[in-house]
Amino acid sequence: MKTKLLFLFAWLMLAITGCSAGEPQTEESTTPPVEKTEEPVEPSGDKKVLIVYFSHTGNTRTIAGYIHDTVKSDLVEIQTADTYTDDYDTLLAQIREEVASGYCPPLTTNIENLSSYDVIFIGYPIWVETAAPPIRTFLTTHDLAGKTVVPFCTSGTSSAEASYRLVRSFCPQSTILEGIQIRRGTYDTAYERVIAWLQEIGIVELNNEGNDEK
Repeated sequence: MKTKLLFLFAWLMLAITGCSAGEPQTEESTTPPVEKTEEPVEPSGDKKVLIVYFSHTGNTRTIAGYIHDTVKSDLVEIQTADTYTDDYDTLLAQIREEVASGYCPPLTTNIENLSSYDVIFIGYPIWVETAAPPIRTFLTTHDLAGKTVVPFCTSGTSSAEASYRLVRSFCPQSTILEGIQIRRGTYDTAYERVIAWLQEIGIVELNNEGNDEK
């Protein structure tokens, strides 16, 4: 009986800690629908904005949509040549290996006229404590020198700091603005926080009345 109880306790601890350790985010998207009534506003300084993101379950796609709905911009989803599996264990083993080896999965996404953009938002899920590997591919195959780069991410409980360091390391000649992290269980307030964040980092200027209406 004692052996069975010890085994059950060990299993429960593994279940609790496993998600934060790997975080491949294979759960269903938890982002709720949000009604938006206003048109996107012009970015401050009359700058041209591009939002680039990778999304596996749809959570990061939703946050990218919130940014796109708020500020006038172009939106591009990063697609990999080989689709990531939805099986949790298989995906976790794969991304652990990719992150450990610094692997850059091939992309099929082609962004035209990247040089014409002034501000690049880069979105991704946190996988194994850092940005999902397709972001490494994007950053190593696109020259963002001289541009303003803005990271945003979705996650379970892991910190976003390692992913921000990754972005900075690949963009040494870019201006990196403060990112935003949307954690699991906080999506009900994500849209309002995205709007506040965009104002705080100086991308848009919105009046309080407009924000209250949303």
